[in-house]
Amino acid sequence: MCLVIDACCLAKVFDPTNRQHGEFVPVWEWISQGRGRMIYGGTKYVKEMNEVTKVLRLITELERRGRVWILPQKCVDILANEIRHKINDNRLNDEHLIAIVIESRCHVVCTDDREAMPFLKRTALFADYKMKRPRIYQRKMTHWHLCSDKYVINVLNWK
Repeated sequence: MCLVIDACCLAKVFDPTNRQHGEFVPVWEWISQGRGRMIYGGTKYVKEMNEVTKVLRLITELERRGRVWILPQKCVDILANEIRHKINDNRLNDEHLIAIVIESRCHVVCTDDREAMPFLKRTALFADYKMKRPRIYQRKMTHWHLCSDKYVINVLNWK
């Protein structure tokens, strides 16, 4: 599975000292021990990720182990720009997440960003790219089942 982890949840997933880590343990376990893979790409996501310095070393290690896939920056940036113009809504600030989902064809986004969710749930937006909208992982109690082989996708090696 390619799982997009919103930058606002990186510490929650990867830092066991984070107060909310317990809600995101299934995501951590699926990436570190299961068939799950974190996927990211694009200028904006990399900038946001670099601000969460506490987990960068761990993400680099996971990448070395093949647990993280990186999409071509240019592809994500072009698609994010297209989405920003298509939606044309000042409340949208996570066009890069949508672009990563579409570019990777992934099925799950890990976020608790309430501003991003209405856009991630727009079925018509994803239908334009001939895919279903992604599922959203927010908490362990109700979303643990999204960390499942059911959501594994075949992915080309983008590197």
